[in-house]
Amino acid sequence: DRQTARINVQPIPTGGTVYHRLDLVNNVGQRCSQFGRVAVSDTSSVKFSPEAFVDPAHYLNVPENKSLVGQYLVYLDGQSTVNKFFKPTVINSVRLTSALNSIWQGAASKYTQSVVWRYIGTIDGVFRLIPGTQLPTSYDHLTRGWFTRSLSNPGQLTLSSPYLDAFGAGFVVTLGTTITQSVDSLQTSAVGAVMAMDFTMGYLGDLLQEVYTECRTFRCVLMDVSGYLVFHPDFLTRTGSPEWVHLGHKEPFVMQSLIQQGVLQKQNCSRYDTFKRHVTYKMVLPGGQTFVSGSTSCYTTTSLSYKFEQIAQSNVFVGFLTSTSCSRLDGRNMFTSTCPCQTLNGLGRCTNSAPLSCECPCTEDLPFLPCNNSFPASGTLYDVCPADIFALPVVPRKPGSVAGLEQCFNGRCSVIDQSRTCRATVGCDWCFRSASLIELSAAYCSTDCVCFQGTLGMQNPNAGCTAEQNEGGGGSTIIQSPATVLALVSGTVWLLITH
Repeated sequence: DRQTARINVQPIPTGGTVYHRLDLVNNVGQRCSQFGRVAVSDTSSVKFSPEAFVDPAHYLNVPENKSLVGQYLVYLDGQSTVNKFFKPTVINSVRLTSALNSIWQGAASKYTQSVVWRYIGTIDGVFRLIPGTQLPTSYDHLTRGWFTRSLSNPGQLTLSSPYLDAFGAGFVVTLGTTITQSVDSLQTSAVGAVMAMDFTMGYLGDLLQEVYTECRTFRCVLMDVSGYLVFHPDFLTRTGSPEWVHLGHKEPFVMQSLIQQGVLQKQNCSRYDTFKRHVTYKMVLPGGQTFVSGSTSCYTTTSLSYKFEQIAQSNVFVGFLTSTSCSRLDGRNMFTSTCPCQTLNGLGRCTNSAPLSCECPCTEDLPFLPCNNSFPASGTLYDVCPADIFALPVVPRKPGSVAGLEQCFNGRCSVIDQSRTCRATVGCDWCFRSASLIELSAAYCSTDCVCFQGTLGMQNPNAGCTAEQNEGGGGSTIIQSPATVLALVSGTVWLLITH
């Protein structure tokens, strides 16, 4: 549901703005430990991208200190009109987004333990995050995938493929949407911000079964418009990273059938810095059609039926598959069978450039004449590929900085006795196999510092595990209804700003 909210921009009370440099500000927020880092759980923190500053180079190159941060806050909290740092629109964006504190905290009993992070980034460079914690100076939300992906799909709910949270929450999925602001008296609107949240893959799998009863009978997958898998049942039970896993990596016969139907189409772009052609895919349904279905055979004896249905106002499709024996499990038949893949995920090397040939996303060399510094006249030039998104830098944990602080959330993994609830709980994992990949006689729920990806002895590499967590405590329960989770983002996606 879309809601319209008219918010008057008001000065923030003295001390109301919590700057993300918690090491440089005192007596703000309820401090706690979030994955081994100091955080504030009862309010959001604010950070700015270089774009928000009059002098971005000064911001990036001159270390912040208590005096400098104090000058920021005196202006942002309305105690002074002297502004030496920020562009004119920034203070209004800080004040406007501060209204989200009451929205987020007003729903605390329902939402606080439902997601890992909630955040908003404005077009003019203001970023607000809850729980609030320190981010690296170079962090710029304007260049992050969650922000640019939503800008490319205005008005839609956009889901990312899973990735390993840099701050320690394990493999998570991001849900985001654009927020529109009025720009004149004629009620013309434009995107003013993107709001998003992160939650676990386990929750997403649980959500699918709750929303689509078919998923209790068939295997269900979520796939984005490019064919990358947002969720696959194997992600919860198999080893290996779920990052950048394409439909072809897991369901080659389904992918081949979709290509033959003409709904999964090859897309080409060029990287002129590496002289590579990138081959990706795009789902294109016939006009007015919201689903595609079909059947095929695999390994000569097994039949497979499928249906992919576009989820309204989103960038994803939900797929229902009837057979498990046609999947690639743990890299089986990656290189020689239908729809070959040169890697287990990501981009391999192309082997067949025909439009209807089936292969996983790949690259191949562009023809280039170095002596002439040119491309052959007969060669095909493609659009330039989107720029790479660099890995998220994080602030290193400081030994002893969280001593004496309670965890921001504690899901008590050790008392959970259901695999679905365990996997949907931040910081927890369902432990069902030994380090040698032998099934345990009795599976159980533990922290991802004891068991990660279902394997005893593996640890979440970004969790900053402590001795206490190694013994099985911690976590944050996030089981909620689909409506409550989507409402967190979509319930406030249309703001009318008045000045």
